[in-house]
Amino acid sequence: MTQAIWLKDLASSLREFLARLRHDGASFGFAPALRGVTPAGARLLLGPSCLAAKTHVALGLWNVLSDKEKQQWIEFLQAFQYGGEKDLGPRLAGAFVDDTLLASLRRRYWRERWSQTVRGWLGIQAEAAEGSWKAPGMLQRAILSETKQAIATLAEVGAAPRQPFRGFPLTADDARIYLASFDWTQPWAAGAHFAIVCVFAATQSPLFLSQPQASSLIETLRAFSRSVLDPPTGAYFMGPSPAHGSLVNGAMKVLSGLDWIDEPIHEPERLIDTCLAQLPRSEGCHLVDAVYVLHRCLRQTSHRRDEIRNYCAKVLDMIHAHYIPEDGGFSYNLGRSQTHYYGVPITQGLRAADIHGTALLVWALAMIHEILEAGFCDWRVNRP
Repeated sequence: MTQAIWLKDLASSLREFLARLRHDGASFGFAPALRGVTPAGARLLLGPSCLAAKTHVALGLWNVLSDKEKQQWIEFLQAFQYGGEKDLGPRLAGAFVDDTLLASLRRRYWRERWSQTVRGWLGIQAEAAEGSWKAPGMLQRAILSETKQAIATLAEVGAAPRQPFRGFPLTADDARIYLASFDWTQPWAAGAHFAIVCVFAATQSPLFLSQPQASSLIETLRAFSRSVLDPPTGAYFMGPSPAHGSLVNGAMKVLSGLDWIDEPIHEPERLIDTCLAQLPRSEGCHLVDAVYVLHRCLRQTSHRRDEIRNYCAKVLDMIHAHYIPEDGGFSYNLGRSQTHYYGVPITQGLRAADIHGTALLVWALAMIHEILEAGFCDWRVNRP
């Protein structure tokens, strides 16, 4: 196959790339990219460390770490969990928060005049006071996303938070209200928060809810996913059909949530047809989302398997275009590093491999390897 040359030594190049990203004096902190990193990007710790840990797992590098190194990395991630309500409000007690990200977002939203109080900046004061469940403010969304990523990463390496996280709807009624409050005409964003609740429900609710309560919550999430299913496309949205990229990206988010709550894909053959209609944009999330949807659907059906393989071979060429040979890793954008993380500028967008692009495209390559049965790697497919 034409890709054999660049894939041949990829594992060793990626290992060296990850080592070069590692912070001096902070063994489990990683730079977001090799060049052009902003001051905020240099101080960011939680997100890059999660992505690096998942990439280590995918590449089989986690298994070669000593037990001491594994435990130290786990404790490094666990230390980002806020133990109390200070600065965050009761809804976010126990969330995982990177202080650099939080400070940057606070400054950003101060300039944009979101509020003049800490709780106003976080967009939580009315919700917490009224006890209502509705789509969270922008800062809250970032914190919930970071918390989900940290908990999912810990689960990937067989660990858990130091204390359960309770900042999500715990009853069937609250879950329905919360999920319905998102704009499902924009399925990428809405689907992401469905997935977040699924991860929390699957990993956290059994730690403090009774078995019937936890089961009821899971069943509510399953039922909600069916309520936003669009049978003709196999995707998940409400209202007019979104653009192709949003259909596939939104479906990826919902499917990742369904994986955590053991719910089958509802229309896998229709979803395959939708995905194959168009190649993804050449950007980290779009590439991996399309591959993930096809990879998951193939667990349930062999529908258009040969066409899926041809499609993935083309995506493999697209991934190759993101490889930065001089760095040994992948860039999130074509020919330039990812510039922002939850709206915070982290790099100048130079031609440089970055941790986010590398984590996503290693994941995509592991799935393509299984789809093509190509034998070019033996990497593990991460669970998002």
